[in-house]
Amino acid sequence: MHPLDNPAWHALTQLQQHLGAGNELARHYHADISPIAAVADPARPECWAALAELMAPGQTVGIFHPGSQAPPTGWEAEWRYSFAQMSCTRTSFRAPVRGANAAPVRALTLADGAAMVALARLTRPGPMEERTVTMGAYLGVFDSDGTLLAMAGERMRLDGMVEVSGVCTHPEQRGRGYAQMLVALATERIVERGATAFLHVRDGNREAAGVYEKLGYSVRKIFDIASLSKPTAAIARADCLLL
Repeated sequence: MHPLDNPAWHALTQLQQHLGAGNELARHYHADISPIAAVADPARPECWAALAELMAPGQTVGIFHPGSQAPPTGWEAEWRYSFAQMSCTRTSFRAPVRGANAAPVRALTLADGAAMVALARLTRPGPMEERTVTMGAYLGVFDSDGTLLAMAGERMRLDGMVEVSGVCTHPEQRGRGYAQMLVALATERIVERGATAFLHVRDGNREAAGVYEKLGYSVRKIFDIASLSKPTAAIARADCLLL
């Protein structure tokens, strides 16, 4: 299996192991970083059982899985969407030169966490927590008052591969090319390190996919991404263990 067929698992067992918890069957990021979790092998029921034991009652996690490997019976999805995983296989990449009057871009830090969460809640690019910025290098566009207008950065990082994520622009600032610029800058940094950049876009979102294609990305695989609740049976087992 290619590492990008189970990207969260490889990230959580490689470069981002320190950002999460778990065991040899299932792992998850710390809740204040990301709700994403993963199992070692989606085809093995014991991996899903291990994930359930790691979860608190009422907790939900985000899972990447091919449509042919749906979670076992008992796992309930709050939502499930199909996403295209796109990768940029270029060995060299240069972001377009920015003009002298281009909007200022700077690296985002933990101090920007609240602003990042607020922008993500407004635009819904995917889950964003105040410590998501610790997953990798994030960039933001700001106005003259210091308001965050757009952002993009690195989320899952595994050996030789880095995901570009959190791509979003304030609704009142769309059409200015901010998202394309930030994805280009993020991709340039990843490729310069000798890694492959990849990202996920809602299947059927041709506008976004077209932007990424212009930057050298192409579809590698279609995934289901679901927000799953802990199975009731697993909750009962956990309760019994506490008695």
